[in-house]
Amino acid sequence: MKQFATGLTMVAALLLGISQMSAQNVVWTETFANGIPAGWVNEDVAASNVLWTYCPDAALGNGNPGCAPIFGGQVAFASETESNGFVVVDSDEGGELGANHICQLTTSAINMSSLLEAYVTFNTHIGVFTVGAESGAILRVSTDNVNWTDYTVFPGLTTTVRWSSNPAIPIIDISDVAAGQSTVYLQWQWTGNYEYMWEIDDVKIYDSNPTPPNDLELADFFYPVSSFATPASQIATDTFGFYGFVSNNGTAEQTNVTLKAVVRVDGGAVLFSDSIVVPALAAGVKDSLIILPNQFAPELAEGSYRIQYSVYADAADERPSDNAAGSPFEVTDFLFSKEATPEQGFRPGTGGDYTIGNLYTMSTLDIESYQATSITFAYFADAAEIPLADVAAGINLIRVNDDIAADFSNFDDSELFSSSLTGVGFATYEADATAVNFALQTVDLFNFATGEIGVPLDPGARYFTTVSWEGPNNVVFQAFNNDISTFFINSLVFSTQWFLGGFQGDDDNAVVRMGISLTTSTDNNPLADNTMSIFPNPVVNGSVNLDINFAQPTDATITIADMSGRVVSVRDRMGVTQEKVNYNLPQLASGTYIARIATKEGTLTKKFVVQQ
Repeated sequence: MKQFATGLTMVAALLLGISQMSAQNVVWTETFANGIPAGWVNEDVAASNVLWTYCPDAALGNGNPGCAPIFGGQVAFASETESNGFVVVDSDEGGELGANHICQLTTSAINMSSLLEAYVTFNTHIGVFTVGAESGAILRVSTDNVNWTDYTVFPGLTTTVRWSSNPAIPIIDISDVAAGQSTVYLQWQWTGNYEYMWEIDDVKIYDSNPTPPNDLELADFFYPVSSFATPASQIATDTFGFYGFVSNNGTAEQTNVTLKAVVRVDGGAVLFSDSIVVPALAAGVKDSLIILPNQFAPELAEGSYRIQYSVYADAADERPSDNAAGSPFEVTDFLFSKEATPEQGFRPGTGGDYTIGNLYTMSTLDIESYQATSITFAYFADAAEIPLADVAAGINLIRVNDDIAADFSNFDDSELFSSSLTGVGFATYEADATAVNFALQTVDLFNFATGEIGVPLDPGARYFTTVSWEGPNNVVFQAFNNDISTFFINSLVFSTQWFLGGFQGDDDNAVVRMGISLTTSTDNNPLADNTMSIFPNPVVNGSVNLDINFAQPTDATITIADMSGRVVSVRDRMGVTQEKVNYNLPQLASGTYIARIATKEGTLTKKFVVQQ
């Protein structure tokens, strides 16, 4: 989430004259309004034919041969003048090469003899996978087109960080090579292999440092949700805390710097807001940690939500595009997930058998009992390595022992089923002729102890949901999604030992989901029948009411589920005596459902019928 940029533009003739101007003037610019300029050299010196192309409109994506796809989690290139075109290298289209591509775009000669200083800026956006942008994507400057000086464009952007901001706008001081020289060449060079893309637009040369005085950046932020999707029955105790990393990229001290965090219904009402003011942030400060004082207890109904951060100060920001960011999350009926959809496929570069998993934590509330009933995952298989119809995987649900520390500092990582873990559930998967790459596959989860479908889940317990690719299947790529970055244990890998830091970084989220349901719809210790009544029954307009009646204030969990135990809605009520609870359930298909109220003293389950 860190970002940068630099720039250029043509004026007439083979050698372009630049006259001395006042401080911080743009003396040369290129917006690529007419494509790649005549006289520029475009080549892949590794002979892989991965070249720079002209894209007339970022929104076209693969709809235009010169444009790159808009990859998952990203948006169209947001350069200053993207509407009149820009240049891009689509490394992804080049595929997996035997050796790295080295694609270069070199300007014709530029006359900088009148300049005492020279700074380059441009709008840019890059995504990497194999070779980090810090070392692989560079600006080179030469006065003879033979000897080159390299400048870093994306400091700190490795394959772990993966994506720059959009746009990044680096400011690069090339004075030591270019100032006062009559012949100067600029070259963008990308060394990579099956990366995403690198886009460039709005190149400018300045006669002095163009860094603006007021330029705050929200460099990174904490995503407080333990999973992208969490069942409503489990999220209430997943307390959210908030913090961000703020940089002052400007030349002036910023006063009354405010970091604000908001939780809202996606596209709708604000549910929580908190902020903190830092009196001053000095110029040049990078990634200053700012912690917000308050927390949010997410007692949320099923639906889509969003966490948003913003940073601002007394002075108006001159580059506001990097002052805000956020990520979505969902509250579901019965599903745990770390991602929204499969987008990439990864496997260890070293080869061999491997296991990919996710960590899910149950709520500490123990009024109601739940079980894991299914695992959902996705994969990609190269038909040249293994036919799709031959793919097979082993699936396990593994409980983390209670004596393992919250930070896993005493975790035994030596074995798949180490002394820190207990296997509690299993499943097998075998593809068939209808298998499709990246399609979601769901398998029933069997109890190790009973052999029956359904594994009881303990309140507050932690579980690994894992998919193992072994033998001829270890060439299969496990599906991932990298839209969301987390700062805690999330996805995990086992090859020769457990690695709890994810596949490559904190934004690689494995597609290994867990479905849960109520453990039982029978009442072993029934409450009085008048504790709950249902009306109307049958339900004909999608709305059902529950009348709750207790003699004393009582903590209760109220659940609506289908006859298989799949949860439709869950609500916790603290200290309830007499209350009418309304449910608007237009999405329910015709059929029989259960309403269940659970307390420490017992449970009561009643059926109702929906007629649509």
